[in-house]
Amino acid sequence: MAATKRIYEPRGKYPDRTKSNDNAFSGLNILINKLDTALLLLSSKEDAVLQSVLNNLAEFARKVDENIFELKEQRLLELLLEKEIFIDSNNVIIRRFALYLITAILDHTELGEYETEKTSQLLDVSYRYYLKDNDDFCVEYLTYIINLCLRDPQVAQNILENIAFLEKFKNIFINSENPDTVYNSIEALHKILQVQSAEEMLQFTTLPGFPVDRIICELTNEFLEIRLASLKVLKTLLADTSEESVFEPLHRCFFVLQQLVKAFCDNPQAPDALGIIEALATALRSEKMTKLFFEQNLFEQMVEQLRIDMEILRPDVVCTIISIFAEAAKYQPFLGRMHSANITQMFIDCLMKSKPEPAPFVIMGLNRMIEHPEVLRIVVAEYDKGLLTHLVNLIRSPQVSIKTREQSAELVAHLLTSSFRATAEQLIQMDIAGGLAKTIQQGLPELSIDLILSILSIIEGLASNDEYRSVLGANVLLTEQIAQLLMRSYAHAILVHNIFRCLCTIIDEEPVRLTLLSNFIVSSIKRALKSLSNLVKTAVTNFILQTTRFNEFVDAYIDRGVLEVLMMYQKHAFCVSTWGPAIESILSKCPTMKFCIRNCLTFTDITAGKDFYVSKRKFEDFRQFQCLLCTDCSPLEAVLVVNFDRPVADDNDVICVPDHCMHEVDGAGDRKWHYCKRPGDARLPEYLEALNQTLAIHGLVENPDRIRRSIDFENVAKRCKIIAEAVNGVMSENIKILDLNTTEECSRHTVRCHLEELRYVYHTNFIPLGEVHSGCQFERAILFKCFADQIGLPCTLQRSVDGRMLYNEVPLPLELEKDVHCDKKTLKFMPWRMLRPTHIVDLMYNIGELYPMQSRQALQYLRLY
Repeated sequence: MAATKRIYEPRGKYPDRTKSNDNAFSGLNILINKLDTALLLLSSKEDAVLQSVLNNLAEFARKVDENIFELKEQRLLELLLEKEIFIDSNNVIIRRFALYLITAILDHTELGEYETEKTSQLLDVSYRYYLKDNDDFCVEYLTYIINLCLRDPQVAQNILENIAFLEKFKNIFINSENPDTVYNSIEALHKILQVQSAEEMLQFTTLPGFPVDRIICELTNEFLEIRLASLKVLKTLLADTSEESVFEPLHRCFFVLQQLVKAFCDNPQAPDALGIIEALATALRSEKMTKLFFEQNLFEQMVEQLRIDMEILRPDVVCTIISIFAEAAKYQPFLGRMHSANITQMFIDCLMKSKPEPAPFVIMGLNRMIEHPEVLRIVVAEYDKGLLTHLVNLIRSPQVSIKTREQSAELVAHLLTSSFRATAEQLIQMDIAGGLAKTIQQGLPELSIDLILSILSIIEGLASNDEYRSVLGANVLLTEQIAQLLMRSYAHAILVHNIFRCLCTIIDEEPVRLTLLSNFIVSSIKRALKSLSNLVKTAVTNFILQTTRFNEFVDAYIDRGVLEVLMMYQKHAFCVSTWGPAIESILSKCPTMKFCIRNCLTFTDITAGKDFYVSKRKFEDFRQFQCLLCTDCSPLEAVLVVNFDRPVADDNDVICVPDHCMHEVDGAGDRKWHYCKRPGDARLPEYLEALNQTLAIHGLVENPDRIRRSIDFENVAKRCKIIAEAVNGVMSENIKILDLNTTEECSRHTVRCHLEELRYVYHTNFIPLGEVHSGCQFERAILFKCFADQIGLPCTLQRSVDGRMLYNEVPLPLELEKDVHCDKKTLKFMPWRMLRPTHIVDLMYNIGELYPMQSRQALQYLRLY
């Protein structure tokens, strides 16, 4: 049976009403005049006591700022934190007073005054308070406290981990009508965004419920502070132009553009008008935003408003406003509409009239606008009014901001590309070379890297014309400053790369070459070759490739260690494709060093034009031979010198031996001893003349086609035979001619004795080849190569592995039947670098015979069989 509920419940015990109230604890009223005593009452459990104390403390804090500092000294903040700001109190007045006191103290606290741990403790309590309390005043105070605490970047970074707080924060911000709460929420959001990376910001702003629409709405808020705070957040968000950003939906893009344009047009003179312009300019960095800006006629709306208010706006404000058009000019489809709206003239006026200098975006906008032909025509027409002169003065002036100088230099370089003749003439007339030299002289860090790169681009543009290049080259100061800038720029790989590229454009001028060589360009090159940057190494090797056309650079590269660095650092340059060609470009101009290093000269290596030195000794390290050539000493082994141009040694090259340096045994006879490392050779030209006469008799002096560098394959064997006989005629004195099949060695001892005699004659082992009358394969191969180079016969010079023998190879392609690619009529026009050696020339046994490579006769000739 279910229990029934009783209506009346009888009591068995009743309170004793006979007790008097006099027996209870009576109320206590005490006048407290000490602050520290009042603070003790904060430990009370009674709401009336707490409310009264907190009320008095709040009144005390409102009177003067000194009272707040006294409360800080009494550690009121720490005391309230111990009480957790009375988070659990049911009395809303107590909570409000406590939060008010916290905000008053934080208002008078610097960022670094509290440790991060204490700030984090305050935030932790505030987070819990924020999640629990729904009182509007308390939320307002808490939002303010959180905003102040987020001034610490480390604290702001940690807030992203509190998901529950962020959810309520977004909900309160979206729904709040309290202006203070809205303002502090936006400020707190801005601080959170500032400490995030691009990826973190993208992830945070694309979360569901992110209040971007509320922020956009606040652009037209009646309170200026809220509008300014919204603009700060929007500029941060609009900086992300990716497709995944919070402004990915088109409706939101249009909404923000519409709000910005509306906010500006409502009051162009408002204090936040410039902030609106900056936000709008940031938005137009996105092509999607720019397209909407023009398609929805917001551009015309802005231009119309600008025309109406042009007279009342300050010039600096107008120049700031056209930053919008500077960003929009990045997209060429809209340049026509902008030009039709007279934006071009606005840019020019702002450039010429802004004092003390135009803003960088003015010049940037004009730089983008000249992609339109009509704009370019107008800008060039303004040269007569001093536009180009003004730009050059901006580049040169150290008082102008670096960004403005960068944009000015970039615009001048662009004008050189778009309208070369008119721009270049104006620049040359105003002595641009001297101006740029003085600008470069300012050096780093006065100049930025971007400014220097633009200046170098101007020089490259002018140097593309031979006439203007000669003007630039004649300015020695300009070349000196570029060379000195190079020495100070190795911390910036891109800068070194562009300096070398710039130098390549003016290196054809002789004054430039002489100036560079006298301004430590070789030291800069060696430093660049040792760089860890592949970009730098590629640039410097390209520069070497360009400059080996000039003998003074080739000599400097060999004598001052550039070739040595190239050879020694090859293993560190496997990613630099121009490293090997740079070595070959130097060696191709110096057959002496190429033969010492490579032990061979190919068809394209010509010995004519420079002295050719060949040592009897094979050097494993070319630096030893180079040292012999550079130092004042005589080598132990003979060095044969080939020279067709100097019958008699130059007086400057002849070194006289002082008397005190001579031994007594040398005192007999003529005491005037001298020697020369660049001896004259009167006989070698005579031998060449005799050879040419012999070839003329046989009709083999010129190629039948009379085309330079063509190959007369029909007569290669005949010409080889005649040259070999000429060589034999010169070097057969006391030489016994043997049969190819014999195992007897040729007369090496005779040759050695002959060279010893010549050493005593010349007092050195540097011996002219024309004076050598006894020679075996070694000496004869050198003379054969030199004669072949003089008459235009493709020929190589090879050294054997042991270094004791030299031999010559010639190309004589085998003609295959019905193969047009191997037809001699086709092959005779083949470049010499593509030829391949096919036969070895016999200079010792069967004079002038050609042996196919790898044949038994060839191996016998090389003593390999």
